[in-house]
Amino acid sequence: MDNINPGQIVYLECLDQRLYAEAIQPAGSVRLWCRPLMLVCHLPHGSQQQQRMIAAAATDPETCSLDLYDLKTAPDLVWPLDKFKLAFDTDFFALLFHLRIADDSGPEELAKQRFQHFLHNCWSKSNSEDDASQSSPKLVAIR
Repeated sequence: MDNINPGQIVYLECLDQRLYAEAIQPAGSVRLWCRPLMLVCHLPHGSQQQQRMIAAAATDPETCSLDLYDLKTAPDLVWPLDKFKLAFDTDFFALLFHLRIADDSGPEELAKQRFQHFLHNCWSKSNSEDDASQSSPKLVAIR
């Protein structure tokens, strides 16, 4: 994806999860430095269905069946730029607002574990799509 500006909300999708992040700045021409904000789990497969479910959850967050994890303490992330998509800000901000005011947002450690698991799955999926003859760098977690 080209032309991501600092401050824009972007997301990564992997299986039934979506990671929302704030773009900090491009890191070279092929990577994006971003700040993770929220992880959404248990989305249906298919991007149109996922977006409809997120929009419905943003409209009525009390009845949504999605698991939301606040990643305000997660480390920044540098990830391949072409994997990001621009987010619908209104849906994202409605969900994040609900998550941050909720009393039962869950323990911080669980959110960090879910985030690590998401990154591992994305990295594994991305590498399995690459040509087997290419060597790929290892994913390194920073705490």
